[in-house]
Amino acid sequence: MEIQEALQTLGLNEKESAVYTALLQLGRASAYSISEKSGLKKPTTYVVLEELIKKGLARRVPRVKKQIYVAQSPEQAFAVAEEKLMLARQKLPELAALARSESNKVHTLYFEGLNGIKQLVEHRIKEMKGEKMVGFWATDKNVDPELSEYFKNEWAPKLHKLGITMRGVVPEDPILEEYRSADQKYGREMKVLPTTEYSSEVAIDVLGDMVRIQDYKNLQGVILENADVAKTMREIFEMCWKRKQADEDKK
Repeated sequence: MEIQEALQTLGLNEKESAVYTALLQLGRASAYSISEKSGLKKPTTYVVLEELIKKGLARRVPRVKKQIYVAQSPEQAFAVAEEKLMLARQKLPELAALARSESNKVHTLYFEGLNGIKQLVEHRIKEMKGEKMVGFWATDKNVDPELSEYFKNEWAPKLHKLGITMRGVVPEDPILEEYRSADQKYGREMKVLPTTEYSSEVAIDVLGDMVRIQDYKNLQGVILENADVAKTMREIFEMCWKRKQADEDKK
């Protein structure tokens, strides 16, 4: 991470980061010198310096004829950020209460692209430690090879480490044999259906209060966050699972 990027994580914008960095390097300096060092125009530099003063990260040197500025120490910058974070944390219970009051609403998140699918399947995953995932998973024939390798070598071990078990309905497809050979290792239990009955290229699973729809062929997906929707989808899955189990018991 670059120095200015690090400063931006503390709440400084790009121009404030540039001016603060320039001022640290110069020690004491006039607005003109800071402007030259930061690459900003002088009027802009004056405005930014005032913002840094308000944030407690710079100050004017008193009792000098020419207006001279000096930066507060980097330690001071972090102390200011930590104080703001502490104050924000004090409001966390109120924010959580607001979120609970909206729990009856369906929250929708849309993802697109290769990285989008990865973000979708990892969304809130650490919160779901020890949970049971159920779903209808898709054939792998039109999945991007990079995504397929990710599911096998990164995602599956990550779920296993978090203690997340899986039960699912999957197509009977030779291309999925590598997944099936690792089911026991990763705590997955799958019901395999012939492709004449089930040949989906779209996966739908349920984890916690999330229903996740993943279109691997077109690299797009949606998460619906709602406990009631998740409960309904889970019940649909259980009906299908029991029916398949009953058919197996008859054989």
